Amino acid sequence: MYHFIVNIHGGSGKAFVQWNKIRAMLKERGVEYVTHVPQRPGHASKIAARIAGEGDGDVNLVILGGDGTINEVLNGIPQDKLFRFRLGLIPTGSGNDFSRGLGLPRHNPRKALDIVLSSDGSRRIDLGVVESDDPGARFPRRLFGISAGFGLDALVGTSINKSKIKVVLNRLRMGKLSYALLTIKSLFSLKTHDVSVSFDGGDPIEFRRVIFCAAMNFRAEGGGVPMAPDARGDDGKLSVCLVSGVPKFLTFFMFPVLLLGKQRIFKSFYLRDFESMRLVSSTPAIVATDGESFGFVRNVRYTVIKGAVRVLI
Repeated sequence: MYHFIVNIHGGSGKAFVQWNKIRAMLKERGVEYVTHVPQRPGHASKIAARIAGEGDGDVNLVILGGDGTINEVLNGIPQDKLFRFRLGLIPTGSGNDFSRGLGLPRHNPRKALDIVLSSDGSRRIDLGVVESDDPGARFPRRLFGISAGFGLDALVGTSINKSKIKVVLNRLRMGKLSYALLTIKSLFSLKTHDVSVSFDGGDPIEFRRVIFCAAMNFRAEGGGVPMAPDARGDDGKLSVCLVSGVPKFLTFFMFPVLLLGKQRIFKSFYLRDFESMRLVSSTPAIVATDGESFGFVRNVRYTVIKGAVRVLI
């Protein structure tokens, strides 16, 4: 039996159309399932928590939605019950970076459903954790599947969810351009931060004029921008991409470098893998998990949960 959490409002209306197709396929194949439809922001977390509280056996949970819905579900399941879940995905969002990271089809719901129904759910992936006791944090702790950003990338990721540009471009099937356009727009009001970062309990490293720091579980965010080209979601590590010391007149050339995945040839980009990272900033900055706001904080800690959850792929 499968539980489907269906965000029918996702993808600027695309999700509702796709769900009707999926329902027909499920009926045709005689699949037993239960449908859960979130009614408001945060509701998917409550649905996931309720499902987690029903029984003690394994749970096949399929999410029809985008990265925001996936993030809500991950944060709704109590961590001590994650081991019971096998997550399936039928992507209908605009970014779909979680599905991209798993190598799943993002524009073929029939194929995505075939993968879900034929999988034994034996593959495990890691998840990231963000924690902060800063007064500006909206939560003390939050899971992420794709990335957790500090600074510019977090600002852009959270702004996209409120942007009219995203709605228009989604209808034109050009949704990933919204990230690029909002990044360029945000550069005009760019604020930088002096930060101290320590990895895996080591000595702090000082960075000046930091534009952003992205902790990545998968290689890409923002609809396919390869922040950490070598990151993998099942290697037991997170990867950081930090940009600092870039003169303001050169920041507009930063985004093409990211798009091409050529960060390593520029000394302003700092990349490495880690299991834990602590960041202390001179000034508060926005932090986001999978594009959802975590708050404005100065102190934040990132860790990995190895093999946290099984996936139906």
